[in-house]
Amino acid sequence: MPRTPVDVYRGLIQTRLGDEIKNSISRFVAPFSVIRFIDEPLSAHLSRFISLISRLTAYLDARYVAGRDDLTIAIDVLDQFTSTSKWWILDRRSPGLVLRPRVRNPREFLQETRMVTLGGATQSRIVNAVEKLLAFLVEQKIGDSSVQRLLSKSLESSWYLLSALICRNEGRTSTGEHDFERAYDTIRILLFYTTLDDLRALVASREIATSPTIIKAASVSLAPGFERNITHSVAAYLETQHEEYLAKVSPSKPSASRNVLTNALRFLTQLQGVEREKDRVEEDEYEEFILGSIQQLEQIGISADNLSDEGSVTELFKKLRPADGLNERIDLLVRRIERIMIDASGNRDFLLQNSRFTARLLSLLLLVAAGTKTDSGNLSDSDIKRGLILVHNLLSD
Repeated sequence: MPRTPVDVYRGLIQTRLGDEIKNSISRFVAPFSVIRFIDEPLSAHLSRFISLISRLTAYLDARYVAGRDDLTIAIDVLDQFTSTSKWWILDRRSPGLVLRPRVRNPREFLQETRMVTLGGATQSRIVNAVEKLLAFLVEQKIGDSSVQRLLSKSLESSWYLLSALICRNEGRTSTGEHDFERAYDTIRILLFYTTLDDLRALVASREIATSPTIIKAASVSLAPGFERNITHSVAAYLETQHEEYLAKVSPSKPSASRNVLTNALRFLTQLQGVEREKDRVEEDEYEEFILGSIQQLEQIGISADNLSDEGSVTELFKKLRPADGLNERIDLLVRRIERIMIDASGNRDFLLQNSRFTARLLSLLLLVAAGTKTDSGNLSDSDIKRGLILVHNLLSD
């Protein structure tokens, strides 16, 4: 259900920035103060946009003071809009952010806004939108005149900024009316439709990919005997017996769903190897590490009952049927994680040297998404994002 403008605008006005993040915002935008954009330093527009999203996430979490986590989300949203393409293709019927791979350096791209001229049609539409917003706030008696102007200024800067980014993303240097319409819709969807989990998943995908534990886990090897035990395990038998339910959720990583349970157990074993400072897990440690993996799954909401018998596992497998369009979104997410992971590892050959690692991570994500699903419908975008958050929680713990 969409949120009402009255509730959202009132919530934004009532929510303030915590003292600990005000200086952080100033430091983050300072490098852009030398760039002029719409008669102001670009830093001023960026500061208003980041503050707006920070207050929005605090409001969505039923808090009246925005803190560090809210600021992190806001900066990740800005990163999404500056480092990826086609982020503005949002539908109010399916408003979830598409977690796309980075295609450019976000700081360098922001500097390119100096090359953009705001067309007359864009400026006229933004002026009219601000006037309508102010009139609405006055009519609904939301805040006094000073806070009404501050909120209007935040939205005005956001529309200017996103219009310019969309324009430059398409290789143009002068905005048109359609750029404003896309920017306007993007802000409306963020304010009235996007869920808090949607925003948290954006952060989770980045922090999973940059986690030192993840990078180290890739180098933890499993002894041949350990691998042999997994290959001949009950989990592997069930995957073979019920392969008709294990659809190819990710065309680029078909083994992620085909071996969803055994791959997840391998990945969790590698994580435990990092915790125990081991480079290799031996055959005689198989039972200990598999038990530890089951306990890890329980920590993030998958009861051992879901894995206790063939019937329970079959029902879990059935929940992996993807909704329409989910395959493409998952492949974009995988590419996003892989590219960030390469940057975080500092090794351009990271994926070549650890060719199965991403598929194992995706298997865990799919298993958690399906295992914590409470309805019988197909696996959805929101399920995947919930899974991202839970996997991130496991790494954080």
